[in-house]
Amino acid sequence: MLFRQDALSLTRTMAAYGVMLKFFLIGVKIDPRDAWRCGKKAFFIGFCSMMVPFVVLLPFGRLFKSREYALVDGIGQTSVFIDIAATVSASSPPVLADILTELRLLNTELGRLAMSASMVNELTRWTIFAVFPVVQLSWDKNGVIGALLELGTSLVIVISVFVMVSLWMRWIVRRTPKGGRVGEVHILMVMLAVLAMGVMSDAFGLGFMDAPLIMGLLVPDGPPLGMALVERLELISTEVLLPVFFLGIGWATNFASIHHPVPLLWLLLFMLAGHVVKVLVAVAPAVYSKSSIRNAAVLGLMLNFKGLVELMVYLNLKNVTVFLQVLDPAGYVAVVVGIVIATAISSLLVSILYDPLSSSGMVGYRTLQHLKPHEQFCFVASILNEGPVPILLNLVEVSCADEQSSVCAYVLHLVELGGRASSSLIAHRNPKDVFVNLGQMDRVHNAFINVEKKKEGVVVVHPFTAISPYATMHQDICSLAMEKKVPFIIVPFPRKDSGGSSEVDQAARSIIPQVLSQAPCSVGVLIHQTLASSRPLALERFNYCVRVLFWGGNDDREALAYTSRLARHAGVRIFVSRFMPQVHRKEDKEMTWDDMIFKEFTRANADNERVEVEEIAVSDVNQMISAIRSIEMECDLVIVGRRQCTGLSLDEALSEWTESPELGVVGDMLASSDFANYAFSVLVIQQHGS
Repeated sequence: MLFRQDALSLTRTMAAYGVMLKFFLIGVKIDPRDAWRCGKKAFFIGFCSMMVPFVVLLPFGRLFKSREYALVDGIGQTSVFIDIAATVSASSPPVLADILTELRLLNTELGRLAMSASMVNELTRWTIFAVFPVVQLSWDKNGVIGALLELGTSLVIVISVFVMVSLWMRWIVRRTPKGGRVGEVHILMVMLAVLAMGVMSDAFGLGFMDAPLIMGLLVPDGPPLGMALVERLELISTEVLLPVFFLGIGWATNFASIHHPVPLLWLLLFMLAGHVVKVLVAVAPAVYSKSSIRNAAVLGLMLNFKGLVELMVYLNLKNVTVFLQVLDPAGYVAVVVGIVIATAISSLLVSILYDPLSSSGMVGYRTLQHLKPHEQFCFVASILNEGPVPILLNLVEVSCADEQSSVCAYVLHLVELGGRASSSLIAHRNPKDVFVNLGQMDRVHNAFINVEKKKEGVVVVHPFTAISPYATMHQDICSLAMEKKVPFIIVPFPRKDSGGSSEVDQAARSIIPQVLSQAPCSVGVLIHQTLASSRPLALERFNYCVRVLFWGGNDDREALAYTSRLARHAGVRIFVSRFMPQVHRKEDKEMTWDDMIFKEFTRANADNERVEVEEIAVSDVNQMISAIRSIEMECDLVIVGRRQCTGLSLDEALSEWTESPELGVVGDMLASSDFANYAFSVLVIQQHGS
């Protein structure tokens, strides 16, 4: 019904408007300033990955000969090879961002480098695809002077229109209250403006999707306007109108039009050669700098991802006018097949070859237990909102007893990626110890920096901001921990009855399982209650009470190792309870380690009046639960291992009732509503490699 002759024009109109909206949203998600902030390496790779394959492919286009001068049997005009070479060489940032998001590689080191390189690549493509055809058309009509006048007039009109659009967008932002929603009237007017821009772009000789794309670049990304446009128009564009476009692509891909398969096979090899050259261009800098050739090849494969933008370019070549087809139907089939093959193979190889959190290059142990007594304690603290900040500040304080027990905190503020295509990891302190990117720092960072100023020489803070989707935030956390070689990560876990934002709290809880499974070091899950954690930090008269629950096992021993560091602080009181099941437990290596570590802790703190150690004999699960519930309400922090020693009856009895398995049995119990009225926080520790 969609492709009946009388309905074909309506279908094409719907598809065209869907493409306009999609390209407009692509522009909204892209920050054009990223192209100028990309760095020399990304600029070199981006520029060369466009120009080198393009220059290499141009001579090969002359190998396609036919009886007629201007045509190639089964493919189209000879000039089409210039367009195909440019399209193969190009790397579209929105296409790359979509595929990297699907592969969950957008906010990895290579993902960010690929996005930056694709920005430069896209600017180079625009020079070839947008400016050159307009100049050539003007030159053919009116000569040199006429071409310059016509081009200048077009530029003045286009710039004037886009200046007005930019002022209009900023006016909408100013009219929107802080934290409020953009009005529906503004959204509707923007949708109409996108249609008008498409018509204007087509009238000036550009593609009808070019002006909407530029218009999108003028929209301030992120909230309020950029995020509102993406949230409200993405569904209409992607789920309603774009499927009509892809139906049209399928309808136009007519395999029955193939009568001369040999030239089409050569065309596919022509495109394949371009993709291979792009990979080699990415590998060349790696060979020169003696870095990983494997990662460089993966970067080249990422730059070979193709999608909507390339399909639109080839469709335009097929439908230039009713009477002229630069690309024949059979040639169009070949290039579409080439896109599918290139993207499928590249995506498969990237997923196989690249693991951003691979621990193959790690040397030694990354645990608290293997830290020397007075070695600097470095950790990554991830924060989604301000709720856990006071508790984390307390942990910074209790972890640094004196100058011999200094702390280095990598504070990672996680921000949801909204209304943008590319994620980013922003460092706010450079290697010269100078704070940079101050405009993107907030109260979360400032709270830790203030502690650094008060504890100068003992506490060092390195603030970071990570802007990425919730689904891949764990990669930012683990990658930073791996890069800085820290032995500990702290991730907050808001209680379900904490009274905070449900969406943010749910996102914070969803990050934790991935961090636990992929972290390159030990992990501490900080269970906090927002309302109870608002107590101000008083460094002058610091008084902190810690309760440690010890059963045995790798995680409990790691918890005890962290407690040993806290015991050196003059303002910290520690109560350690070791539970001794009266049931028979077979003597094994784990039990020997438990006894040795616990006795070593007891002996080291024998003269410390602020540390109390007790052993509690329990005969059944009920006694264990009663002992856990007897924790004093005045306690500030409870430390427990995520998994206890094997064969413990507590795990067998309560595992079925556990709501949050990532917290372990005891951690889940302490995070339950039974302890909702208690003011203490809980630190659940998992040892790396346990």
